[in-house]
Amino acid sequence: MELCKNIRTFCDDTETPFYIYSETEIENRVTALKDCFREPAYTLLYAMKANSNPQIIKALAASGFGVDACSVEEIRIAALSGVPPENIYYNSDCLTADEIEMAIRAGVNITVGSLDALCMVTGKHPGIGISLRVNSGVGAGHSAKVITNGELSKFGILLSELEEAKAICKTASVVIEGLHSHTGSGEMEVTNYIENARIMAELAKSFSSLKFINFGGGFGYDYVTHCSYDISAIHVALNELRETYDLDLATRFIIEPGRYVVAGAGMLISRVCSVKHTSSRNFIGLDTGHNHFPRCFYYDAWHDIENMSAGQQKKMVYDIAGNLCQSGDIFARQRTLPETEVGDLICIKDTGAYGFSMSSNFNSRVRPAEYLLKKNGEIKVIRRAENFDDIISTCVLD
Repeated sequence: MELCKNIRTFCDDTETPFYIYSETEIENRVTALKDCFREPAYTLLYAMKANSNPQIIKALAASGFGVDACSVEEIRIAALSGVPPENIYYNSDCLTADEIEMAIRAGVNITVGSLDALCMVTGKHPGIGISLRVNSGVGAGHSAKVITNGELSKFGILLSELEEAKAICKTASVVIEGLHSHTGSGEMEVTNYIENARIMAELAKSFSSLKFINFGGGFGYDYVTHCSYDISAIHVALNELRETYDLDLATRFIIEPGRYVVAGAGMLISRVCSVKHTSSRNFIGLDTGHNHFPRCFYYDAWHDIENMSAGQQKKMVYDIAGNLCQSGDIFARQRTLPETEVGDLICIKDTGAYGFSMSSNFNSRVRPAEYLLKKNGEIKVIRRAENFDDIISTCVLD
């Protein structure tokens, strides 16, 4: 309730919509991961595609995290945020020659996930060290759209292609320093994660120069019931695999959660600009849309939604809609909230991951500001809201 009061007061002088992230919640997740994967043979990366705000990257880097970057732009953001190149792991898809050159010049760790990209790397840069992204066939995720292993996945070198990959590298004296595989994103069960890790640990015995195995991220976050993801089961299983496959401590184990770190830290604060009643529905219309937070539109994702202005007045059932000119711009159907009025503040919860990072200028609307709620209660702007000039600045008008 105190948090709601602070945000309501902040909104008296602040335009909505905006994102706000809890520094305390991020630190709690960081502490949980570091306490669990405490052995020196573990390396913790943050999958920055979940939320790439530089202030969040800086805080995680200061806590000892490296980053998983999936574009050259993310490499640059990580570098600007103070992450040293040796702690940046570049893991992209459909690589171009220019992207490969940029990553090599930046001195980051490079992961290659296809034979054609491998030929580009070895053809121009013989003798370097790389890691291979492997499609183990074990995929999982909260949606079919986020499964990154298996027959339908575009990612990774197939198990049947590994010997060819080794031969390509051997011809160019390219050293395979790491293996990487990622099942997908957001599944709450750990069984598939562990099975994928087992396959990777078994494969590792056939590579003589490995420095690390990256088991990926994808740790689940329960948006509905808020059950905890069992990171301790992952930790126990990985330690058992090290013993079973006799992998010495010089072979680092890497994990790279993103959503797990930041999802629960974020809220999207919006204001009600319309309340509409039809014969069968009550609609709340917000001053934000799926251009700002697309998870509900893309995945039919559930997010808790709260009216921060209403008291204990009677309840009503609402469909909660965005302000875009698109019928699918709906955050939730048939949610029970206190009777809501125009001007009320609405909080969409658990939006710290894949919120702003997936946002767009659809309908030529500007993207919102981002704020950080500090541990001392101070609210600090960490990204200003866009304005019209930002949108039009890249256009040629004559």
